[in-house]
Amino acid sequence: MDQAWRLEEEFWKAGTTGGMASYYARVLAADGFVVVPGGVLEREDLLRQWDGRPPWADYELSEPRMALVNGETVVMTYRVAAHDQQGGLYRARVSSVYVWAGGGWALSLRQHTPEPGTTTDLTLR
Repeated sequence: MDQAWRLEEEFWKAGTTGGMASYYARVLAADGFVVVPGGVLEREDLLRQWDGRPPWADYELSEPRMALVNGETVVMTYRVAAHDQQGGLYRARVSSVYVWAGGGWALSLRQHTPEPGTTTDLTLR
């Protein structure tokens, strides 16, 4: 489970360097997807969505909770607060599901549920 949590931390760190597309290319399962306000993003959609998107200025993760459903599935949820380069704030409850595949964890599902007061979004573009 700790390895799966580190992948979530890597996701947000990649967001501060503009590396989200390469993160998804490396970690997202072939049939994985992300649910955001406005729809569902499949793997190729995610790679396009994050390619060239400005990086986050900073972020903070809090309140992580994880459960090992079976020996091959981890479900987690946590809160994120991230600022974009223009000072906008993105706050959400994020839930992710990782599956053990080929000797490592692969992201199967991530869902973002924005919290009140969010000024930056991840809606479909």
